[in-house]
Amino acid sequence: MQPLVEHLFRFVMYVMFGLSMEVIYAMHGISMAMGQKVPRRVPVKYVEGFVSAYMIPLHGFGLLFLFEPASDAIAGFHWLLRFAIYAVGISSVEALYGWILDRVLGFYPWEYYALSKFRVFRRGYTLWTLVPNWGIAGLLLEVYTGLIRHLSPHVAGFFGL
Repeated sequence: MQPLVEHLFRFVMYVMFGLSMEVIYAMHGISMAMGQKVPRRVPVKYVEGFVSAYMIPLHGFGLLFLFEPASDAIAGFHWLLRFAIYAVGISSVEALYGWILDRVLGFYPWEYYALSKFRVFRRGYTLWTLVPNWGIAGLLLEVYTGLIRHLSPHVAGFFGL
């Protein structure tokens, strides 16, 4: 039961972190990466961020079952090499997940990327300008996942497991 609680805790923490970062980045970062303004429903003064519930599986399962093992496997590499691996790897996962959602649902939540001149693929499943951002995100996620992995046995212990 303890491993299940630890995994559930990590899943929830990864989802909360991922969705929070998306909302914060969506305020201005996406427009900068696209090279143009993203259409908004409310004025910028409201500091609106946006995120889709379709991202929950990607953040939770992606970090738990893809990022954790990958970061363990490359932990001894120089930080520049880890940066490059994360930049390419996370960009590839974003593009693949967008393609899967597009095939299954007929759309993907960030399809406004297709408006950008920096889009990758005709449908814009990711942006070339996001690639370095994903490298930085990977290096920061090493620290965050390390913290969450350290805390997960204590959370299970809190529940008497």
